[in-house]
Amino acid sequence: MRYQGKIIKWHDDKGYGFVRATSDSKDVFLHISDIRHLNKRPEINELVSYELMKDDRGRFRATNVAYQTSSTSIKSIEKPTKLNSAFLMFILIFFTLVTERTLKGFLPVTFTLIVIGSNLLLFLYYYQDKTSAVKKTWRTQESTLHWLSLIGGWPSAYLAQKLFNHKHKKQSFVVTYRLTALINCIAVMLYSLPYLQNMLISLLTK
Repeated sequence: MRYQGKIIKWHDDKGYGFVRATSDSKDVFLHISDIRHLNKRPEINELVSYELMKDDRGRFRATNVAYQTSSTSIKSIEKPTKLNSAFLMFILIFFTLVTERTLKGFLPVTFTLIVIGSNLLLFLYYYQDKTSAVKKTWRTQESTLHWLSLIGGWPSAYLAQKLFNHKHKKQSFVVTYRLTALINCIAVMLYSLPYLQNMLISLLTK
């Protein structure tokens, strides 16, 4: 017998959550491996149909789960998210500043190489993590993505989030990502722009 319900809790980084049937108030465990035709990651309030089974501990678990959406809707959700032109301009300004400050000797060449390397590596990590999410294989730790973003890879992280439609809806992740980008930008400007350093010193010593 198949039941209908919706996902009320979902831990995307761990690959499990809970479903509540429309005709019942009890929550049923759901693991991502039990979803048929995994075209996209599950989301809270997603409507699903499923069968019930009992695990080794006698607890009910949703199995043979299917999304209650058409394939057209699923494909439209998987399309790349629109890029923000203002933020793209900010990224361009950031790289221009790093290049100009490096050429004038205010930033070490090593730092610039780290920025370039972290952007390339982080973009690949996002692609790998998106692929792993679809294939239900080993995922990249969020802390790894954030550390690479913090040392300068945040521009490629933004592009990857939008192009791969990945990691840009989870609020806690987005907040941390924005914080890493802000910290990195402030650090770069304070280090490479001497007059900002002097202004900060003056404010602190008053």
